[in-house]
Parts: sequence; C-alpha cells; structure tokens
Amino acid sequence: MYNDIIKDLDPLFNPKSVAHIGATNNRNKWGFSTITSLIHTYKGPIYPVNPHEDDIQGITVFKKVTDIPGSVDLAVFTIPAERVAAAMEDCVQKGVKSAVIISAGFAETGPEGKKLQDEVLAIARRGNIRFIGPNCMGYWSASSSLAAFMMPLLVKDGPIAFVSQGGNVGAAVVVAGYERGVGFSHYVSCGCAADIQIEDYIEYFGKAPNVKVILTYIEGINDGLKFIDVVKKVTPNKPVIMLKPGKTQAAAVAIKSHSGALAGGILRVNTPEEMLDVAIGLLVQPLPKGPNVAIITPGGSYGVLCADACEQEGLNVMKLPKKTIEELDQIFPPRWSRGNPVDPAGDRNFIAYLTAPVRLLDLPTADALIFMGFGGFTLFGNLMLQQRTKTENTLKPEYVASRDAAIKAIIPVIEDIKSENIYKVETAIKQLVGMLGLVLGIKDETPIEDLATILIAARHSGRLDNSLVDDLLDLTKGEDYIISKGTTRVAIINDMISRLMRSMVSQWIASYQKPVLTTTFTEEQVKLVDDHYDYTSGNRAARVLAKLLEYHRYLNQISR
Repeated sequence: MYNDIIKDLDPLFNPKSVAHIGATNNRNKWGFSTITSLIHTYKGPIYPVNPHEDDIQGITVFKKVTDIPGSVDLAVFTIPAERVAAAMEDCVQKGVKSAVIISAGFAETGPEGKKLQDEVLAIARRGNIRFIGPNCMGYWSASSSLAAFMMPLLVKDGPIAFVSQGGNVGAAVVVAGYERGVGFSHYVSCGCAADIQIEDYIEYFGKAPNVKVILTYIEGINDGLKFIDVVKKVTPNKPVIMLKPGKTQAAAVAIKSHSGALAGGILRVNTPEEMLDVAIGLLVQPLPKGPNVAIITPGGSYGVLCADACEQEGLNVMKLPKKTIEELDQIFPPRWSRGNPVDPAGDRNFIAYLTAPVRLLDLPTADALIFMGFGGFTLFGNLMLQQRTKTENTLKPEYVASRDAAIKAIIPVIEDIKSENIYKVETAIKQLVGMLGLVLGIKDETPIEDLATILIAARHSGRLDNSLVDDLLDLTKGEDYIISKGTTRVAIINDMISRLMRSMVSQWIASYQKPVLTTTFTEEQVKLVDDHYDYTSGNRAARVLAKLLEYHRYLNQISR
C-alpha cells in the first residue's frame, strides 16, 4: 500500500500545522502537558480541539477537527480510547495527513482493545493517514522543532534517530542523551505500532540525510523477515543499535534464518547506558581495523582492569615492540611498566606522559588506543601550571627568556597543536605548559597589545575557535574584568587546557584514523564536547571499541 517511505512519513516529521485533539486546561490530564509541550517547541500553527474549552493558553479552541479553517498535517490524540475512532473519522474528512495517538486502552488491554485498535487503523488507512501509536508517549522531530510528548522531556537536535517500543526506556535514553550532550534528529515512542512499524521508522531514518546513527528498543517484532530485509538495506550506510530484552517467536525465526545478517547488521547492546555509549563512539570515532589495543594509564590498577575488560570483549592487548619500549625508556623513569598497558608508575612529569600516546599510535600494529584518566585534565590544570617552574630548565631558552616572548609564542604553539603536524608534539607540549604558566602571571601593567593583535588575527584566519580566542583575550583584560565574569584566570586557563587537550585527541584521530577512546576515573556524568567524550571506565570504553570492531567486520563481510 505504501511504497515511498519518505513521502509517507514526511507529513509526520515535517508538518506544516498541528491539531491537538484532547488539549485541555486541566493540569491533571495528559492533554495539558502535551499541548504545553507543543506550544513550547513547535513554531507552526497549533489548533487545540476540545468541545468543552474556548481558550487554552491563549490559543482559540475548536470543537472538532473539521471546524479548523486551515489545513492540518498532523493530529495529536490524547482523548479516551473509545472516542478515538470517531475523531479519526473527522480527520479523514478534514484531510489530515498524519497522527500520533498517545491515548491508551487498545491492543495492550486485550481482545476488546485490539478490536478498537483495528477499527481506528481501518479508518486511518481509508484516509491514507499514517500514525504513531496508540498507547505511546509521543515523539520529537528536530527538523520541525516539534515535541509532542505526554510529559516534559529534555531533548536537543543531533544526529541520532531513535524508535522505542517502551515509553519509559525511550524517555530515559532521550533525557540521558541530553545530559550527556547528545542530540536526536528524531525520537519516536511507537507504542502498539498499529500502523507504522519499527522497520518503517528504520527505513525512514536510513534515508534521512541528517541521521548518522539509528537506535531502537524492541520488545516484539511483527514481521521478522521484513525487519531483517530493511536492516540489511540500511546498515551498510548507517549503524543500527538495538536493545531487545526478549525474543518473540517471529523474531526468533528471523534470527535463525538470517543469523549472520542480524548479528552483523545490528549491534546488540544490553542496557540503555550502553546504547548511548556505542552511539557516541560511532559518532566521534573511526572504526578500528583490527583487535589490537594499546592502553596508557596514569595508574597501574586501572590499566589492569582495562586490559581485563579488553580481553573479555575479544580485543587483543598487544605486546609492545622492543623499539617502542626503548623509546618510552627515554621519557619515563626506570620503574615504568615497560609493557602494555603503559603505566609511568607515578611519574609526575605530565609533559612526558602526553607524548607517549603518539608513540603508541605510530605503531602499524596498533588498531586503537584507550587513554585512561584523560577526563581528569581539568583537574591537572593547576598541577601543569605548578610544574612549569620545575620543567622550565628543560625548555628551550627562547621560550622562557621573557614573559613578552612567551605571550607572542603561545598562538603558534596552539596552532601547532591543532595542525596536522601535531605528532611532532613533544616540543609543542613543553612550550604550551610554559606559555600557560607565564600567561597566568600576566600583570595589569604588562604590555598585552601584541597578544591581542595576534589573537584577533588568528580569529580572522579561522584557525582558532572563536570562544577560545575570547577566553585568551579575557586573560589580558585585568583581574577586575575576569572577576566581573564570575571566574578567574586560573579557571579560564584550566578550561583552556582541557579544550586544547581535546583538540589534540581529535587531531590524533584525524591523522591516524584510529579510535582513541578516553576515560575518567569516576562515574560522574560527562558530556560530549567538541566531538570528544570521556567514558567513565575502561570497561565501557572496551565494550564500545568491541562494538565498533564488530561493525567494521560486518562492513568488510558484505563488501566481499
């Protein structure tokens, strides 16, 4: 019946107008929170429909959909189940193109509810109305800035599309994504999926140009063979991550018949947290070419735990070549681990520590790097600044001769760190630490015209991030100005260190085309910033790396 999935579902995800059947001023009903969700997000015409209201939050209310003077692309239902069929008839008469039925009381309740659901479906199909639900929590479309949620959810625009059969799980993932700094182009709580099926959404997301990764939470599949057929068409271009707690008979048959396609084409995960972990990895990391992993850690115990996790995930904690060990001997004290994981054994020379990853990524046999504790760089800011006086003698004299020379030199150093030549990084890192220490010591009477001129030129050239330039310029404006912004020079520099370090990792990834997964040492929530994300443990990083490798192997398999 439906052949062009984009044409069929476009009125749903890009409606030019919305009618809300069941909108209300009664705060104790879902119709209130849903209309509020629409009003606060959607910028197009909204038509509340309720025979018992005249005005809802300043918007004129209509008694029936057919009373609305303009055209209606989307109808949102929050009325009792027994009234949905009649309202759907009105929608057919009005020429409504799509709908979302949040109302419950259909197939999920038993045979009578299923009969009512079938009636609504028959009416909708007669009018060519595609609909989400029933018994769902609503949906989000970033392209229309439209949130039709039965309860408030924090969601932002981004490259992930998500369809969930479980409303609570779906909402939890969306909110967790928001808290992690991850956005969604589409989110659908599909409920009973009487009309649009899971595979229909996946097909639509697969063709949507702004979608990079597809997530799905599935409790049951009606047509396993069709599901597999759609997935096989989508996964060569976009990864599909699936969380599925149970196995229906239909799905079991499909899996048995197409085990290779399902196992390779869909990345199975075990928890909502893992679903987001893997999605972020796919967004910001290249796929590993093989299982060989190098690990660097500021503490031996965490390195051991990470190595264990890698082995359990089928990854290979590779043996370091003799030449690499000899190179690391030159920068670490004799007590360092002299193997993989690379552990400097408490050495406080943070500068040397930051040169080691490059030596590991240089290895042709290394397919990926896990950088333990990277997420603590903000905490290391003061340590790095304090270290400057201890390491000053190891820096080239021209970089410590005077404060003015250091100020002038900081911009080329930053540009070196952001350039493709980052891998000749040892000197640049030493310079950066020295520069930051000297910038911290700027006094109001210190001439800063040269620094400001260089920064403004760097902004015009486009080589430095505007916000980073602003922060550097702020450092030149005097302590009173800094305090007036509610911060300090130390805080600005600590933040700048973190941003420069994230930039460094991004450049490593870009140049080597190898995954570099970084971690923190705590479970504190972190955010995706500047396309950089720190996982909260080596276990989670290893799991993500294994899933990236699984997807790489699948792509290789189907390309043969």
